Amino acid sequence: MKKLYFITLLSLITLSSCKKAENVDTDNNMDTISMQDTTTIAKDEMLIDSTMVDSTSIDSSDVKLLDKMSTKTTTTNVDETKGKYALAETKWKLVELNGKAVTNTSNKEYYINLDSKTGKFAAFAGCNKIFGSFVMKATTKLAFSNIGSTKMSCPEMSTETNFNKALTKVDNYMIEGTMLHFHNGKKAVAKFEATK
Repeated sequence: MKKLYFITLLSLITLSSCKKAENVDTDNNMDTISMQDTTTIAKDEMLIDSTMVDSTSIDSSDVKLLDKMSTKTTTTNVDETKGKYALAETKWKLVELNGKAVTNTSNKEYYINLDSKTGKFAAFAGCNKIFGSFVMKATTKLAFSNIGSTKMSCPEMSTETNFNKALTKVDNYMIEGTMLHFHNGKKAVAKFEATK
């Protein structure tokens, strides 16, 4: 079908060129063609050349013949702050707090998980369940509020206490690959690793 379409197009262009050649002014000069005919022939030749370059990829939705050639461009915007994992709906394991590696003293994983539908978060850092709200004021800007927890008492609560304080200071974040970083300005507050 494409070959037949191409042959028909070529025939039309050839006939068009022949008719235009008859318009040559024989009284003045046999080799002179009007400027308008030259422009039209040049356009036709460009159309033939561009069609010959890739006649197999002609699609009627992409090309308007005898008028102009049009193309479609698709642009995909990538949010570099998200990396492979999104801030919300990812379970983030706590690995560093205030620049120091976190030692887990519990049989449960220390984590934070943000829910974008409700604007709430849930976390655990050694003893109590931690919960509250979060808001993203702009891309990479993040703030936690209404932070609360259950009221159990445990022998070791320093990590949990420091974690709760750290959350109140967070004002921005960054995701690099599988790692999530919470910052206060440029100062690192907490570091997490994606678990799922």
